Amino acid sequence: MSAAAAKKAKRTGPLILLVIVVAGVVLVIPPALAGGLMVPVSKVGFSETTGSLTATQATANVSLITAYEYYFSVRTGGMVRTSDTTVSSSSGNISIIMDLKLTNPSGQTVDLGNTTISGGLGTRTHAIYLSIDQGVRVSGSYSLNIALSARVTVLGVLGATLYSRTVIATFTVS
Repeated sequence: MSAAAAKKAKRTGPLILLVIVVAGVVLVIPPALAGGLMVPVSKVGFSETTGSLTATQATANVSLITAYEYYFSVRTGGMVRTSDTTVSSSSGNISIIMDLKLTNPSGQTVDLGNTTISGGLGTRTHAIYLSIDQGVRVSGSYSLNIALSARVTVLGVLGATLYSRTVIATFTVS
């Protein structure tokens, strides 16, 4: 073996070992954190219209996905995702507080915290993703209570609470 070939082999050896270690970590960590290869994910969806003080009935669907898909795709998108459907700030601005509480199959209620959404008046569609990080791990029936309260600001003057609603979604993990 020539001196140049020996020198090249010395440099590529640690690099190959590093690639093997990183690949091993990426393959082992997600299932270890999730407690298995498959993870239940519940997507709860509903819409609310702040101008007319209404909220639709929440729908929930549960699916099993791989721990890799959960950690590298679903979880990175966040627990609460909101999209504006028809929103305009010409009539005023709104601050919506969404308080989330999850009741698990053993009857314990877990406070998942709250999220504040600010913007114009109108209709928004919300999607809430629940899985192992929020306590959805075991088989059984779950209930998510979503308490909505909205405060409106017109011409820079803060108004009173415009409305309070509770949206409830139930789902079963089997």
